[in-house]
Amino acid sequence: MFLEKHSRYFRKFDFAFTPRHIHAPDLPLVNDKRKAFSIADALQVHIKAMKALEVQPNGDIVELMEVEHRPKDGALALLLHRASPNAADPTYRKKARKDAGKRFTVRQAVKDADEEQSVSAHVVIALTKNAKGIYQAALEEIPGISMAVVRRLIANALRDYPYNFQKGKKQIETYASFKPVGVKSESMDNALKKGQVNFVTLSRPAKPKFVDADGLFRPEQEVLKLRVIGKIDGKNWKNVFSNLVGKAQKDGWVDFKVDIDLNDNRNRTVKIDRDEEAKEILFVRSEIADFKTSLPACSVDIVAEVVQKAVAIAKM
Repeated sequence: MFLEKHSRYFRKFDFAFTPRHIHAPDLPLVNDKRKAFSIADALQVHIKAMKALEVQPNGDIVELMEVEHRPKDGALALLLHRASPNAADPTYRKKARKDAGKRFTVRQAVKDADEEQSVSAHVVIALTKNAKGIYQAALEEIPGISMAVVRRLIANALRDYPYNFQKGKKQIETYASFKPVGVKSESMDNALKKGQVNFVTLSRPAKPKFVDADGLFRPEQEVLKLRVIGKIDGKNWKNVFSNLVGKAQKDGWVDFKVDIDLNDNRNRTVKIDRDEEAKEILFVRSEIADFKTSLPACSVDIVAEVVQKAVAIAKM
């Protein structure tokens, strides 16, 4: 996936930071004059301790590089890098003159021995909670930097950051937990006005007859992938899915997922719960933002314009 210089996609999330002890006060997002402890401080402590990173199964490293309180923008901004020590060097193509011996040339960028090909992503959290006591946030969508790894990095930092509170005459130690939830901002009705369904995937517990009883294999899951060759649109999808799910359930299928191509050249896999196949379905959709600033693939510092656009998207 190539990154554009002047545009990025963002996904909206609700962030909940909850004390592990039921009677403990919430850990504030940023430091104030009355409280020295905060979410921001926990992350900064983890960075200074060189612990704010996670090595992926393929050897890539996702690392939290910087945390910045930006009161003017109303946000706490996080900068993450994904470094790939084993990635191939990028190659640039140039089309040659018509009368040249070759139609094109390529130039390969060469890295030094101590360098790693890297990309960066911002996580931006609005400073104030909404009516539900939740912080609104946005994640810049960059390949390999998903909310799953962001969640683990933040949760690990908070787990290593205990704080005390007073309950009666006792001082009790606790820490904060972290839960991000994607904001469902798109409906199936609207998505299928211009988008299309390409595949429907069904799954069920597997019971293949050919598996022997020698203890070598254990059936886990059976998957059926259906290619859509007819038309499913905003007018007929409820009837189509209701009919399909109803018949499939009688045959033992329990999970249903729909692959949708959206009108912004992106796609989403949407899960259909068994009790809502004939109801309106909401799912998380990315929001695009355009930038005057030319954005590098990997930022050294937190980019002001990214923070401003991301916090606006988070609060939409």
